[in-house]
Amino acid sequence: MRKSNEFLRLAGKVALWIAAIPATYVLIGIMLSLIPVNRNSVPGNDVTVYLVRNNVHADIVVPVRTDRIDWTTVVPPCDTQDKTAWEYLSFGWGSQDFYLNVPEWKDILRRVASIKAVIRALSGVGGTALHTDYVGKPDEGVGCRRITLSSAQYDALVEYILSSGRRNEAGAFIHIDHVGYWESDAFYEGNGRYSPFFTCNTWVNSALKACGQKCCLWTFLQHPIFWKYPPRNTMGNP
Repeated sequence: MRKSNEFLRLAGKVALWIAAIPATYVLIGIMLSLIPVNRNSVPGNDVTVYLVRNNVHADIVVPVRTDRIDWTTVVPPCDTQDKTAWEYLSFGWGSQDFYLNVPEWKDILRRVASIKAVIRALSGVGGTALHTDYVGKPDEGVGCRRITLSSAQYDALVEYILSSGRRNEAGAFIHIDHVGYWESDAFYEGNGRYSPFFTCNTWVNSALKACGQKCCLWTFLQHPIFWKYPPRNTMGNP
């Protein structure tokens, strides 16, 4: 009986330590998310980009064509089912397993492949991917913020995005032959490794950091990034 009680106490301690790991991760993540970077960044007047989000992660939306780059040469519209280059192009980065095997969050517990994808993503195993989507002009609102950049700032953002994907000899991203979520999106081979310490939202935060925009010291969440960009009507703008 005594040995049994000792075993239960030991099991309880182990369970507490296991539970403490994700709790500590979340706590540190929240604390670092609240530390601002580039708080006094000066907006440019040359290129308008957008920060958009859904309930889970954020993406960066850029104009398809500018004097700096024509994204159709890097993300060929023919890679999509729609085959149309709209006015803007959305970029997201993350675990390739997750992108390809978890079409919707509700599928995580319904499919074995989805569960495996989550485990592989969190363990840092497997490749990464860029998810692109040709879209119309985003509507500013709860899930969308407009950011204006100078030419130099946009150059830095372009270089960051280009460095996040593998490209062929022609300079185009290497297409992943997998059906997209919609008719206008596509997947491409990514650079870097996904992990709990560098998530899809960390990628977006790092993109903003690279081009000198307001962002978090570090975050794995998308909401803290948006906190740095209040809705325009709260800033006295039309």
